[in-house]
Amino acid sequence: MTLPAVVGVAAAAVAVVWWLLPLGGDEEGSASGPSGGASASRPPAAATKAAGGPVYTALPPACRTVSEATVERLVPGAERTSSGNNTFGYCGYGPSSGRGAERWLEIDSRLYSATGAITPVDSARRHFDIKWRLARQVTEERTVTLEEQPGLGDQAYRWFRVDRSRPLAIGEVAVRSGNVVITVRYTERTDGGTPSARQRQRSLEEAAAVAREVLRNLR
Repeated sequence: MTLPAVVGVAAAAVAVVWWLLPLGGDEEGSASGPSGGASASRPPAAATKAAGGPVYTALPPACRTVSEATVERLVPGAERTSSGNNTFGYCGYGPSSGRGAERWLEIDSRLYSATGAITPVDSARRHFDIKWRLARQVTEERTVTLEEQPGLGDQAYRWFRVDRSRPLAIGEVAVRSGNVVITVRYTERTDGGTPSARQRQRSLEEAAAVAREVLRNLR
């Protein structure tokens, strides 16, 4: 499976910077933020829970967190790539040897542990907030909407963007549940330059549905 090169580079750049930034860091926002309303300038609020969410001790293999039926519906005849361990997991599905519809599904899972006096949940929360701020600063792709995703985990956002050089649209949903952060990206070709509102809605709904499925399969 070969994901679109520019999409892979942009996603990897965000992931690497997000992973390496210090927990106490507070980056300055970009001069012009993406669309999505005034609330897009701050991270999604954490759900009101006394314990801050569950604490997981290990991640299941990323490719086992989504059903074969879901994969076949979103990426028919897909080839799979995967990597990971107990604290990090990646699973990607794409067209088989250039055949079939040009669609891609990616699942990224990260488990955070305690760091000094910082609890596992606080560590995940801080990294989630950094991930949100980095999304607002991405320049390789054009953000159409970036906003809070209600009713999913302890914190969540949905992000729809388009590739600046290729006719690709990416629907992404990121969610934090306790000390785990899950990111689901669903990429497909656009019919023209600007994706329709229907494509945007479908892309984000599919990404959110996969994120819910992954959450249900956390142990």
